[in-house]
Amino acid sequence: MSRYDDCRSTRRAVLGTGIILGLASARTSVSAQVIASPEASPGAGPGYARPEMLVDASRLRDRLDDPSVRVVGLMQAETFAMGAIPGSGQIDWPDLEVTDTSNAPLADWQATVADHLTRLGLSREQMIVVYDEGTLFAARLWWVLHYLGHEQVHVLDGGLPAWIEAGLDTATEHVAPAVAEPYAGTIQPDALAQVPDVEAAIGDARTVIVDARTPDEYTAGHIPGAVNLNYPLNAEPDTPRFWKPADDLKRLYAEAGITPDRRVIPYCSTGVRSAVTYFTLRLIGYEDVSLFTGSWAEWVLDPERPVTTGAQP
Repeated sequence: MSRYDDCRSTRRAVLGTGIILGLASARTSVSAQVIASPEASPGAGPGYARPEMLVDASRLRDRLDDPSVRVVGLMQAETFAMGAIPGSGQIDWPDLEVTDTSNAPLADWQATVADHLTRLGLSREQMIVVYDEGTLFAARLWWVLHYLGHEQVHVLDGGLPAWIEAGLDTATEHVAPAVAEPYAGTIQPDALAQVPDVEAAIGDARTVIVDARTPDEYTAGHIPGAVNLNYPLNAEPDTPRFWKPADDLKRLYAEAGITPDRRVIPYCSTGVRSAVTYFTLRLIGYEDVSLFTGSWAEWVLDPERPVTTGAQP
């Protein structure tokens, strides 16, 4: 199986719901689940420790013409072309992939990502809002920017389906952004876990490794001691997929033994789905979280690394 299959299959499921096919015509009233009024700060939500991480559709609409705000869709170019938030840029998760987090490849990846961000016309001074087509994968670009030290970066709660449900227009033509100075980040090393960190975490009671993949993937092989919590559980099951309230999320993680007093290292196949886990944990107040962005793709490159099979106890 290709390492891309996990995210591609999720996208096929989203497309199968008819979300994207209805872009041109879907117009309904504003959802009662939209969490921030136009007057509220972005993401003023139900009990989150960091509510500013989320922004709702109405709040974004009111800032769309603000030159200090930049909106980016993390989705395939073909999907973006079918209808997207007006004025937004587009990038897809493979452009942000890194499956070797040893120091030299990681430095090369950081330079490549900076080039992508520069071409999107992004600068450190902007407020950036990331959205997706309902996959929750916007959290991947959020994590990349967070890792690069970008202070004002937010995720559109509910993604493009929430924008459409709020009765807001989409566009099929977009003006290429003006490219400014090269994007230069300030690395936040604690946001990233590398292979030695994961190896040290195995058997360490102070740390919990979280496998954000499906139960079937977990059963087929996982990092020893990892707890399986499939990433879609962070959001409501119905479209638009808003993040669950803080109390529900805190209970979900606590019942799995993933508590705020422990260091948490999420992983998946390529760091996309587990970025959703990272985002969620930060949203509800966890302080010590490091994404193993190389994930399973990197872990199994070395056949000497330990692997456990079987369902979660």
